[in-house]
Amino acid sequence: MIWKPQKVRSEEIEQAYRYIQERHDIYLKNGHDRRRAVEFVVDYVRESGKPVLDLGTGQGFSTVELAGRGQRVATVDISEKNLRKSYLYAASRSVENMIEFHLADVQKLPFGDNDFDSVLMMNMLHHLKDFGRAASEIARVTAPGGTLVIADFTEKGFDILKSVLESEGRSHDRDNGMMLTDTREILWEYGLQCRQQDIRFEEHLMVAEKV
Repeated sequence: MIWKPQKVRSEEIEQAYRYIQERHDIYLKNGHDRRRAVEFVVDYVRESGKPVLDLGTGQGFSTVELAGRGQRVATVDISEKNLRKSYLYAASRSVENMIEFHLADVQKLPFGDNDFDSVLMMNMLHHLKDFGRAASEIARVTAPGGTLVIADFTEKGFDILKSVLESEGRSHDRDNGMMLTDTREILWEYGLQCRQQDIRFEEHLMVAEKV
């Protein structure tokens, strides 16, 4: 369903922006440039007259980057907490009106067949317990000739993430053991064929086309 935040205070927006910048700086000191990583991945998203579908909103890094480039975005997350964080970050960059937020499961998308020419999924693969179901839904909502940009951390990226979080007494679950190379055959089963790969900024990226 489409999600909209309840009352948002200006202090929350300012606080969200400061928090994101502070986290970026922490990761940069540990060897991972999150800003450059997001830019690298979003550079591969193909522009069209339709909104981009961004799967796994998280804190809104890729969603806000897309909107900041003038792209309309439909973004999906199963966590209302994440959607609120993302909305606040988007508001801090004055792009919240470019984004439609959806509280939904990637494995059961609330969109019609062939609705999107461009789909993005960044740093979410390792959270999916059933990638096959997600791939089926992605293929369903992607128009023929449309593209999926899928990216996840390299092992070095996961190591940095783990190191930062453990230093703070936290952890980051990898709900499956999949790496990006493990997705190619599954995507192909649903008509999504790998066309291009790239690895930079601790991100492994693949572009697949619906054929």
